[in-house]
Amino acid sequence: MLSRTLDGDHRGRLAAVAAACSGGGGSAGGPAGDAATGPNPVNTEAASVGKPVTDYLDYVGGKAGRADPDRSPIAIGWVNFEGGALEMPEATQGAESAVRYVNAELGGIDGHPLELHTCFIKQAEEEGQKCGQQLLNDREVSVIAYGNVSIGAQSVETVVNGEKPIVIGVSASPSDATAKNTYILEGDQTHVFGPWGTFARDVLHAKTAAVIYPSTTGSTSAAAATKKGLERAGVTVKSVGYDPNASDLLGPLTAAGGQTADVIVPMTDAIGCVNLYKAMRQIGSTKPTVSAPLCLSPQVSQGLGDLPVGWTFGIAQTLPTDTKAPDAAAYLSTATKHGLPKENAQVVFAALGWASVLTVAKLMNEVGAEEISPDTMTERLKAFKGPLVMGPPSVQCGKYPDAPAVCNDQTRFYKYLGKGRFQALTGWLRPPE
Repeated sequence: MLSRTLDGDHRGRLAAVAAACSGGGGSAGGPAGDAATGPNPVNTEAASVGKPVTDYLDYVGGKAGRADPDRSPIAIGWVNFEGGALEMPEATQGAESAVRYVNAELGGIDGHPLELHTCFIKQAEEEGQKCGQQLLNDREVSVIAYGNVSIGAQSVETVVNGEKPIVIGVSASPSDATAKNTYILEGDQTHVFGPWGTFARDVLHAKTAAVIYPSTTGSTSAAAATKKGLERAGVTVKSVGYDPNASDLLGPLTAAGGQTADVIVPMTDAIGCVNLYKAMRQIGSTKPTVSAPLCLSPQVSQGLGDLPVGWTFGIAQTLPTDTKAPDAAAYLSTATKHGLPKENAQVVFAALGWASVLTVAKLMNEVGAEEISPDTMTERLKAFKGPLVMGPPSVQCGKYPDAPAVCNDQTRFYKYLGKGRFQALTGWLRPPE
């Protein structure tokens, strides 16, 4: 029974972190490729996205060539949810690929080799205590970075207690936003779901929305954040939760007003995406659908024959599969060259791991190898304004007094056209004023 509870909660938190990280509007569409059916109210000209990071050597501030293997290594502490039944090893794979790249082509850190000192959480919150103690006591570690840490994060943060800075790509735990000396570069669910309201109001011109979500911890909070953003934009919202073990979602969909709402918003996991899509087909819905990105999971493709064609996905990062985006193309070509399998590189957690390591490497080079310490890394993180690799052109850590660790509140939106093709619909949108 305990295992089931943890699994359900973890799926909800995964939905939250992934949604903080995927985009498009249009009809409910069919997996076979009927994206053209139904109304398509989206302006297909993508807004400005700033200057994307594609020159990694310039970004990191290194020197072309290999790190000197005779110099002492410089370490980043690394924590990830890995080794258990619901592991996310792609985050570590992305980080390791970035480390290999820094050492092979960017001169390491001021000539010193870069390395990860890892600690993995398999399934229990208390495992975070072990990781916190291990990395806090590791004198070679001046900064700790997370991959996907949806369980155990609060325990890590309690043990570290701000003595070393913690860098997070996208937050998977509610405790992160208020943790001491913590920097959530891509944002947390409370803030990156706000732009759903901006998109619904300014792009879809929606007046009403139906939000459907499984009643798990992560999904419930994600749905609440999305509802708040929609309501701030002047959209009337009906939000309905359902038993995460339910397979027939026709009832929750109709209870949320799915037949008449101007936009349908799934805040669910991969299985829920499949079941909700089927329920939408039952009522013949052709309404724009703006989803969290767990609906991009291979499980959805397996269940439907393709991803839901015509759906929109919001992401707090450039979509790794958007090969027309210069920063995504640079990431895929470079990361796969340095050992990250292409199929894994397309997973958002791998891209987050890659981006986090490069950002930390940038700040380490700015400090200088001989001056790297928890204090100097904290100073650089507090002053960091961006840009982010595959992320927004600017960030502001500490913008929100009630969530001082949050550095970003911007999201992009993509439309799925079928057969693996996506169309960027917007630049970076902020929550409604």
